[in-house]
Amino acid sequence: MGQYHKVYNVDKREYIEPHEINNGLKLVEQIGYEHSTSTALFLLLANSNGRGGGDVEEHEFIGRWAGDRIVVQGDYAEAGDQGYIYNPEQYINISSDIDHMLKVTVGQTA
Repeated sequence: MGQYHKVYNVDKREYIEPHEINNGLKLVEQIGYEHSTSTALFLLLANSNGRGGGDVEEHEFIGRWAGDRIVVQGDYAEAGDQGYIYNPEQYINISSDIDHMLKVTVGQTA
């Protein structure tokens, strides 16, 4: 079966649901290609897009999480784990915005 992971922003109380951006839920299914959760995270954390060659098309969500505390938590996480998210139901799902950001900046899914 495997462990399913989501990405949480502790400071903004937001999260990414991988299935809603056409990713699998297992950690390895969310890395290594353009329309992945890891690509979304990289763009969310970027603090200087649009200032040089090789940057991506502007989008309001690029840099949105720069400087924030981020946790990638699986459903097998336990309360003693570092950065444990105790109340994930209180976080806001921003996956549709992230899916749009990825489509604008890196194109459609492969």
